[in-house]
Amino acid sequence: MIGLCARVLRLWFVLIVSGIASIDVGCRSAAPIDAPDVNVRSSAPPATQSLPQPGTVTAAWPPGGGMDAVRSRCMACHEPAMLRQQRLTAQQWTVEIEKMQGWGAQVSNDDKTQMASYLVTIAGPDNTRFTPAIVAPVSTERSTRNAAEQR
Repeated sequence: MIGLCARVLRLWFVLIVSGIASIDVGCRSAAPIDAPDVNVRSSAPPATQSLPQPGTVTAAWPPGGGMDAVRSRCMACHEPAMLRQQRLTAQQWTVEIEKMQGWGAQVSNDDKTQMASYLVTIAGPDNTRFTPAIVAPVSTERSTRNAAEQR
């Protein structure tokens, strides 16, 4: 009786494993990329517009106390646009700077106060000056090749 149970269990195991192995777990879209009836919408500007390449610096930082500390400490890890799009109070900026100190940012307490004051000036609660930069795509060939490889 035990031998029969072992055989039945072994058979169930083989059936389950073979069933799982036959399942196609690949990631494929419902329609092929090159299907003529696929309508891709894009918010990209017309191709006639000349776009800057990624990494293009579009605006200078306004002068002020703390500017050098923000540029040398914050920009070591963050893009300028990430800072400029914020709308934080002085207290919120101070908390953010302290969080970054906890993650290893080399910021002295004197610099922290100056940096928070400067950041409120350029990206405080009244910040309506930020406009995202529209840049050219990195490479359409690479994204097309990756899509083709996934098929």
